[in-house]
Amino acid sequence: MMKAATFQWLILLAMTAVAVGLSQASLSDNAILAPVLLTTLVKGRIVIDRFMALQGAIAPWRWVVLGWLVVVVGLIGYAFHMAQT
Repeated sequence: MMKAATFQWLILLAMTAVAVGLSQASLSDNAILAPVLLTTLVKGRIVIDRFMALQGAIAPWRWVVLGWLVVVVGLIGYAFHMAQT
């Protein structure tokens, strides 16, 4: 039977492949932005909860790290949007 960490690593690998595939697709930049950033958020949450072992941590520490992830991904999306206008 596969260990949980191995399964989660395979999920991260598959999500990375999906993000790369989307970025290589011949779609418009705006059509790719939301799915790639959403994939990045989900991947970040998996890393934070499972590999950084913050799933069982007290709420403030977990929310600080998750909040940082949301801020960084949001700023990337905002910068990308501003560059398109």
